[in-house]
Amino acid sequence: MFCMDGIGNDLYRNNRMAQLLRRAMERPPRTHSLHKLCLALGFAVLLGSAPAWAQCADNSQCDDGNPCTLNECQGGECVFPNDTSDSDSDGTPDCSDGCPSNPIKTYPGSCGCGTPDTDTDNDLTPDCNDECPYDPSKATAGLCGCWMADTPCCGGPDSDSDGTYDCQDGCSSDPGKTAPGICGCGIADTDTDGDGTPDCNDGCPSNSGLQSADPNCGCSGTWGSGACGSGCGYVDSDADGDSTPDCNDGCLSDSSKTSAGQCGCGIPDTDTDGDSTADCNDGCPSDSNKTSPGSCGCGTPDTDTDGDGTPDCNDGCPSEPNKTSAGVCGCGIPDTDTDGDSTADCND
Repeated sequence: MFCMDGIGNDLYRNNRMAQLLRRAMERPPRTHSLHKLCLALGFAVLLGSAPAWAQCADNSQCDDGNPCTLNECQGGECVFPNDTSDSDSDGTPDCSDGCPSNPIKTYPGSCGCGTPDTDTDNDLTPDCNDECPYDPSKATAGLCGCWMADTPCCGGPDSDSDGTYDCQDGCSSDPGKTAPGICGCGIADTDTDGDGTPDCNDGCPSNSGLQSADPNCGCSGTWGSGACGSGCGYVDSDADGDSTPDCNDGCLSDSSKTSAGQCGCGIPDTDTDGDSTADCNDGCPSDSNKTSPGSCGCGTPDTDTDGDGTPDCNDGCPSEPNKTSAGVCGCGIPDTDTDGDSTADCND
């Protein structure tokens, strides 16, 4: 459009322009590729054919000077389609990407492709060039190192040879401390018993339960007394944790009992049928009227209505003391055979 609206139309209207165009094409190219292309097109309009550089036999003869186009020879003519190659898939074509193999960056920056320009301490010096990446006040370690200003102190005397110069050492004569701490310079803040009180202030440094000695027991413990006794550090023992001291507990290993009871320690004195006989000793734990099965078994009383020594459950004539079965004559009538003829009197 530029060529046709500009140079192209004038070529047809102005023969002088055609002469200038020929002279320009005969000189070595010094103008922008777009102008060169327009000159070539104008020349083609005048002469009916393209100049030699616009014609080609292979891709090597085509070059529009644009890194974002492909130089291709198609049908004997140079064409320049857009090159959309994007090796790192970051949305920026390789031709415009300063880091075509790094999807995070499109230009090298301070750290180069492959290394992020991170500035952790925000001191305007990226970490890749920052010797103190976590110290915003320094980008080089200097004489005193990161986190310490390079004052005249650094390099000064270190009387106790602990690695901290005297001007920054709160205990310049104590190699074990750089600050007085709780106990002061020259005394370690050791806490032998781990009770949170350093030994220098702990009256009982080996007893974590005491910080001062007991009047009666010293650092061995405190005076104690209970239901079963007293003494230094004394506490009533309760082996089964039932809140009854062992000295008063008849079942030291049974937290549910303090005496043996009917069943002994470890066995509850349960009385399911409420007959005052614990189940452990009750032959009929669900029958409140019996503690053993007897003749009739649990749940059935061993009643002997006629007092004949055979309980009713086994007595065929429970109301007849002379019979336990009906026999030939039935209950209440003796099976007597007066004449001995094997026929009871009741039927003879």
